[in-house]
Order: sequence, then structure tokens, then C-alpha cells
Amino acid sequence: MVEEAARDCANSARSGNITKSKRGGATAFLLGTAIGGAVVALALTLPIGLGPTGERAAASALELRVAGLERRIVALAGERDEANRRREAVSDRLIDAEGRLRAATLAMSERDAALEVALAASEDAERAHRALAAEADAAAEALMDATAELGAIEARRAALEAQLADFAEVVDSVISERDFALARGERLTDEMAGLQIALASAVEREQRLVADLNQAAQQSATGLASIFERAEIDLDRLLSEMSRDYSGQGGPFQPLEERSEDDPRDIELAALSETLERVSLMQFAATKVPFTLPVTGGRLTSMFGLRRDPFRGRTSMHQGIDIAAPRGTPIVATAEGIVTFVGRQRGYGIVVEIRHAFGFETLYAHLSKARVKLGQRVERGTRVGDMGSTGRSTGNHLHYEVRIDNKAVNPMKFIEAARDVL
Repeated sequence: MVEEAARDCANSARSGNITKSKRGGATAFLLGTAIGGAVVALALTLPIGLGPTGERAAASALELRVAGLERRIVALAGERDEANRRREAVSDRLIDAEGRLRAATLAMSERDAALEVALAASEDAERAHRALAAEADAAAEALMDATAELGAIEARRAALEAQLADFAEVVDSVISERDFALARGERLTDEMAGLQIALASAVEREQRLVADLNQAAQQSATGLASIFERAEIDLDRLLSEMSRDYSGQGGPFQPLEERSEDDPRDIELAALSETLERVSLMQFAATKVPFTLPVTGGRLTSMFGLRRDPFRGRTSMHQGIDIAAPRGTPIVATAEGIVTFVGRQRGYGIVVEIRHAFGFETLYAHLSKARVKLGQRVERGTRVGDMGSTGRSTGNHLHYEVRIDNKAVNPMKFIEAARDVL
């Protein structure tokens, strides 16, 4: 009886599995076969000799378990079908994505090809731009050379430079718009010709100006030389000393354009420069020689040389000149120098002594008050003291001496020499 029940269960399981396999496929069939085998095995394990009631109970329990297994198989088959549907959907999306990827890859390849073409065109344009820029630099450099050649001579040269700047802007425009520049080329050529004519006129005016300056400098040099000649000063020796001490020059070398050594302009400018240098040295030397009067508005009361002494009435040597004026009248230095003495000296009263260049010294005596200090540097016209009557004096006056290498000389020689020039 038990064996029959087991066989029935197995057959039922097989029958159910075959049905499921038709619905769900080979996997459900295998699962049903496995369950049927399990039922048969379970039936075979049941104890023999349970009797009819026990067999029916065992068969019922077996049927319940078989039914539960069948339901589980059906559920698993449904889950499997759902998984298959999802897999097919994923597969469809994958196929679609692959198609779009191929399309995107193709489009990217086309864009890469277009980009390569564009890059090649950009490189060509960049090379053309560099070539144009090189031409522009060359044109600009040539223009700068032309502008530098014109220079800045007086007001007209400034106007020429402004016109050249306008011309430079035109040249820049020509570089970017060559066709337009070619159309205007003839007019620009005419303008350049006009500028060259104006430059030639300016150069001519410059030459006349240099000639006039050279003539004026020569006249000034002649006048200054006459001062030193009348003062019996060795001008060449003096200028030689000035050149040694006051002719320092220097600075970086800035070469000019190549010019002929025989260029008349250079010859005239060199002559002018040499004359101006000599005039400058003579003017500078004149500030260091006592050529002027130490008092303004005074009266000359005693000359240099032999005279009758105002106190003893005997002939004596007077080593300076006396200039009378009211007490307190300003006394000024007659040349630049350094104060070497301030104080009282026997017979001279209050004295100021000044050492000048080239061995010159001046002495200012009988002052009522000294207004400089020992070691002070003074310029021509610096107030050194006030008119007075200190020392051996008959009234307010200045005793003024000039010495060369500590030897007294006539001050009037220098004053007279510069009277009409300084």
C-alpha cells in the first residue's frame, strides 16, 4: 500500500513537473523531478506495517508537502521569468547604448577630423600673421630710423615729428590694409617729399644759427680775453690750470649714425664747441679773479704806490687803494674764495682776508664789523663786512689790497680791465 502511494506521488510529481516544464522550461522540470525523487525517498523511509489508517495519514502528509513544493516551484518559475524579462530589457538597452556609442564614436571621429582641419588652417593663419607682424616690425623700425633722422630742431622740427608720427600711423594702417595703402601710396610719397624739403630748410636754418652762435662766441671770447690781457694775466697758463682742475667729463658712449669726417656741420659744431668751452673757462676763471670793486658808491681817496703818509707827511709805499664811504656801507668780496683771516691787525684795524684761485688774495681793512667767519666759502658779491675807521685811519674808508703769490699788486689794474665787460 505504501509503495503504491509512493508511486502515485512520484507519478503525480512527474506529471506536475512535466506541466511546469511546459510552462516554465527545463529548470522547472528538473526541480519537479528532484522533488518527486524526494517524495519517493520519503515514502520508502516510512515504516512498513502502519496499517491502512497510518498509510492514509502518511500519504496525506506527503501530498501536502508535494503541493507546497509545487507552489514553491511555480513561484520560482515566475521569478525566473521576471528575471529573464529584465535581462532581455537590459540586453535591449545595452544594444541601444552600443548603437548610440557607435554613433557618438563616429560623430567624434568626424569632429576630430574637422578639428584637425581647423588646426591646420589655424597654423597657416598663425604663420601668415607672424609674417605680417615681421613685415610690420621691419616697416616700424624703418619709420623710427626716418623719424630719428629728422630730429627735433626748433618748433618746426617738432611739427615734423608730429607729421612723422601721423605717417607712422598711416604705415601701420597700410600693413593691415595693403590694398588701401597702395591707393594712397602716391599721396604719401608727395607728403614725404614735402617733409624732406622742410627738413632741408630746417637744416639750413640750423647751419645759419650755428654760424651766428659761433660768431657771438668768438666776440665773447675776444672780450673776455681782453680783460685778462689788460690785467696782465697769462691767460693760457690760467686756462691750462682751469682745464686741469675743472674739465672732468664722462658718461656712457652713445654712438651716432655714420657720418663723413668732412661734414661741414660737424666742423662748424666742433669749432663752436671749442669756442664755447674756452668762453666757459674764461667766464669761470673771471669769477675767481678780483675784477670788481668791493664798494658801491664810494670815492677813491688814495691810489696804489708811493704817497704822502696822512699822519707823518712822509713818502711811503701804499700797497692798496682807499675808498671812502659812510660808516656801515656794505663791503663785498670781489671774487669767490675762502676766508683765511678774520680779526684785528696792527695798523689795519678789523681785517678780512680771502684766498682765491691762481694765487690771488684780497684784504679788506679798517672795517667797523666783519660779517664772515674763518674758513667760510664766499662768492663774488658776498658781504664780508661794514665800512668803518678802525686801526690807523683818518676817517671811514676801506683799505683794499690784491696780492698775487703774497706780493701786493695794483687792484685798479684788475678793476679797470673789467670795467666795460663785467
